[in-house]
Amino acid sequence: MKKRVHALLSLTLIEGLGPVKLKHLLEKKGSPITFLNSFSSSIKNEVKERADEINEEVKALGARVVSYHCKEYPDNLKRIVDPPAVIFVKGIIPKRLKQSISIVGTRMSCPEGRRLAEKAVELMAQQKFPLVSGMALGIDTASHKAALLNGLPTVAVLAHGLDRIHPKQNIKLAQRILESGGALISEHPPRTPISKWMFAARNRILVGISAATVLAESPESGGSLISVKIALREGRQTYAFTPPSPTDKRWDGNRFVIEEGRGIAISNMSDWYRSLLKEVPDLRTPFKDVESKVKKVRTSEVLKQIPEKCKSVYIEVSRESQSPHEISRVLRIEMSVLRTRLFILETMGFVKRLPGDSYSPS
Repeated sequence: MKKRVHALLSLTLIEGLGPVKLKHLLEKKGSPITFLNSFSSSIKNEVKERADEINEEVKALGARVVSYHCKEYPDNLKRIVDPPAVIFVKGIIPKRLKQSISIVGTRMSCPEGRRLAEKAVELMAQQKFPLVSGMALGIDTASHKAALLNGLPTVAVLAHGLDRIHPKQNIKLAQRILESGGALISEHPPRTPISKWMFAARNRILVGISAATVLAESPESGGSLISVKIALREGRQTYAFTPPSPTDKRWDGNRFVIEEGRGIAISNMSDWYRSLLKEVPDLRTPFKDVESKVKKVRTSEVLKQIPEKCKSVYIEVSRESQSPHEISRVLRIEMSVLRTRLFILETMGFVKRLPGDSYSPS
């Protein structure tokens, strides 16, 4: 585990440092290593020791610690108000995760609700839009199973540590997700006691990972409406299936979302697909090779506008988000000189500074 990832994991273990506060303080303090060193020796040593223990537990589960400076940390998740500083990942994160769609809905689903979720997944499979859901009973389970049936990569975001599967009925489903090239993701270390609030907090991650969210079926008081609320807060496009019955209370949540203008109604799959392409920019470029070509062209064009001495720095940053210390080590540039060049690139609008004193292309 890299020192910066270890420092971030350690910081998440300090009482009172929630995701929002930690993100804010990192922006002020700079490097997570520097920030960690600002605490007393007793606190610092305690959390560093616990971070070592967690890392070993995670590795024993065949998983890994991923911080929001790591290349495989989901791009969309970085953009939410309260991204977890670290996530724990088991399995393979789909390459096109930025184009993923989350499907949410009630645990007490009816056959029609599950059928609609499955139809949505079928369309997503045709376009290779990965599925993200919470692996709860009902709609979540139906969606994950449909993804597996259609050969679509799927990610399950858990409300607890990777050392357990809840509900137990989905242990085999979790195994199939991993065997089929999907992933399990959590923000909680192994052996974290389960609390009710963790399920609501989990929703911000599955919605945050996704380019769009679909409400399959929900009563008016359904917990899935929390996901819709988060999606709206984060500016993610939200959809809800048109209730098949005008009076069935099991669909009151869908009616509320549609009638209040909080989500676009899905009446048929073809209209939904057209809306996705129109409303969600990330879904308009369907193939990774096209995206790669566009990125190469953009980098080439940008380099023409960058001062000669700053070009090597921009090229290094464009590979992946990195801290000045990492860039300095790779390029063998003195820190004071590097800081000046990064400042020039940031002023010109070619790079941006991320929480934790790292840089990425703008």
